[in-house]
Amino acid sequence: MKIPTYARYDYCAKRACDFLEEYNISSYPVDVEKIITDNKWGLTPYSLIMQQFHCDRNTVIRCLRSMDGYTQLDDDNYSIAYNDDPELGDRKRFTLMHEIGHIYLNHLVDFDITLLYRNELSKKENKVLENEANAFARNVLAPISLVRQLKDKAPENISSKFGITYYAANTRLDLFKKDFEIIDSIGLQQRMGNIFRKFYNKTTCSKCNAKFFLRYRNFCPICGSKNTLKWGDGIMDYKEYETTVEGFVETCIRCGNKKIMGNYCQICGAPARNYCTNYFWSEDNYQACTHSEPLPGNARFCPDCGAKSLFFHHNVLNAWNIEYDQFMEEETLEVNIPTTSDGFMTIPNEQPKKLPWGDNIDEELPFN
Repeated sequence: MKIPTYARYDYCAKRACDFLEEYNISSYPVDVEKIITDNKWGLTPYSLIMQQFHCDRNTVIRCLRSMDGYTQLDDDNYSIAYNDDPELGDRKRFTLMHEIGHIYLNHLVDFDITLLYRNELSKKENKVLENEANAFARNVLAPISLVRQLKDKAPENISSKFGITYYAANTRLDLFKKDFEIIDSIGLQQRMGNIFRKFYNKTTCSKCNAKFFLRYRNFCPICGSKNTLKWGDGIMDYKEYETTVEGFVETCIRCGNKKIMGNYCQICGAPARNYCTNYFWSEDNYQACTHSEPLPGNARFCPDCGAKSLFFHHNVLNAWNIEYDQFMEEETLEVNIPTTSDGFMTIPNEQPKKLPWGDNIDEELPFN
């Protein structure tokens, strides 16, 4: 098969969509090295090649014919080498995804002359394959469906959110319209939306670690804390009592009555629907909360104004930390603490992992 005359940008967009689905990409910046490790592909920095062959970086670049990265196929095994020169800055993520692009687009398999033999490629052929790998990389690392949701589309914000260089962020903006038209023309908009639907709504509270698939803005409905809601995966699924479409619990939370008739249990008087008390009790007050919809069955507080929920006000729900402390105690009991031969506990020499949303996440992002 011959290398096409022009880059197949529609094919690259489709394969990027396939990749996002196959690897279940739902958090950004993408952990590219994990993808390489999970596939058991080789990964070698140029500095290690320099050390092994006692040469300088320019020699490696000249031999591999690539300033940034190089992919090789031996039998069924792929190996990726990349330039780890500190002066290149935060370029590694795009370089590695570019090389994955060569693999995922079958550049080293489909064509008679491949990147494995770069000295046999003409400049035009090489440019076609490089453009395809670049298109694949930008559509995986900074998908159109997410970039368009950013309120602040400045290159520095895109660079920060998706973990790419300022230059790559500028390129993403320059080619935004072109990629959008391609994705729209081949019918990928709905598919891309399905991939990121849960990603848009994924939220956690940094205080009580609750996880949500609803977008709350102001107050955490579990612990009532303000400005603690961030994008990411929480660890706590606080018990939520099932409700009907109208918001009624089918079984009384307090006494277990299964024949509730009205807004309150006729046996123990517990409320059957969860509301914001600020709205429920202060209808004549112009400062009352406007949250008129029933709250989830596990909400202790209103996510709009922070007032207690009706369930929590009537002690139908316990304080959040009771459930949290019980969960943490059970987790602690399951942890096997490593010890030395004389019985002393060993402390792993690990740095705490950074939260996936970073320190300066834009709270206006719809996928926080």
